[in-house]
Amino acid sequence: MEDFFTSITPKRNFNTSSTPPSPNYNSLDFWSAHPDKSSYATLQPDTKTKNSHEVDCFYVHPTGFYLKEWNAPLDLENSAYDRVDLTLATQASAYSSGCNIYAPHYRQATYAAIATNQADNSLKALNLAYEDIKNAFDYYLKNFNQDKPFILASHSQGSLHCQRLISEKAFKNIFKSRMIAAYLIGYPLEKKLLIDNHYKASDFPIETGCIIQFCTVGVGASSLSLGGIKKRLKYWKFNGESYALDEINDLASTNPVSWGRSQDWSVVPKDSFIMPRVTGKSVYFNFSAVNRTSPKITEIKFAADQNIDIRLRDDGLLESKGSSIERILKRDITGNRDLHIWDYQLFWGQLRENSQKRIKEFLKNNG
Repeated sequence: MEDFFTSITPKRNFNTSSTPPSPNYNSLDFWSAHPDKSSYATLQPDTKTKNSHEVDCFYVHPTGFYLKEWNAPLDLENSAYDRVDLTLATQASAYSSGCNIYAPHYRQATYAAIATNQADNSLKALNLAYEDIKNAFDYYLKNFNQDKPFILASHSQGSLHCQRLISEKAFKNIFKSRMIAAYLIGYPLEKKLLIDNHYKASDFPIETGCIIQFCTVGVGASSLSLGGIKKRLKYWKFNGESYALDEINDLASTNPVSWGRSQDWSVVPKDSFIMPRVTGKSVYFNFSAVNRTSPKITEIKFAADQNIDIRLRDDGLLESKGSSIERILKRDITGNRDLHIWDYQLFWGQLRENSQKRIKEFLKNNG
């Protein structure tokens, strides 16, 4: 397992002179999803999406870069772009039936930078990635948003950066007045960050202006590895000034059935868990692949087995059980029982339905 991290960790220290060129968000090449270009974000298992909506979604994708450079180059032929397409199909699509999707490409930190402690190298790689997200959001507000309400959505590394984004003083008034909700899924979110920035976690299904976060594990998981091979004691977090490695203290988590913080077991309704149908050779799990192969994601569909129960544990992790979960965990070679990469797919239908409810409530109260 240590060999895996050795194989993906850059050997040279971070150096600003060798970072990839910065994105130009005036060009659609630097948006993985945008209303003016075709993308997998519009896939739906049972309906067709409209061409235009009253509401936007600004979506930040998770880590899809595993090569031995600190930050991903914004190269259309890079293997990371195939993984971004997969997350558009299985994550951003949950919001596309009610929102115009804007999803920037960014110089994401390589997986080793966020999954392990690479000290100053991790910090600098994450900071560079965040600067792109901040610039993309600013460009989106000034050029695309046109004062529309919006949802902020993300996963994993994307959620870490969005925690920092909602803390930016320059955007505070916009978040407070126009953000319907923020679905910052799949990365530990401390209650302190919400309190310090005057946000609150979701308490009920149609609440607006709130933050939704959960990290999914199977029964018996001892901790959260965020899809990694080894158990973790500390995580990169935004401390109000920069990123720092720290332990989890008090998670602000939401149950994606009750949309509150109840610790009772909940049955996940049918037509929630989705799976993509992919044709052609893929590099999704070939972490040494440099170039993309551009497989086709022909559809997303509801899984045949939809047997899932969930509850929030005392430590704030979202515990799950049922035949759907056990089927997934049979392939868990790490033994960690971490369902990080399934956070969106398991609750896709719930996220779609709930985001539409919050949109309706926001528009009713702010028409």
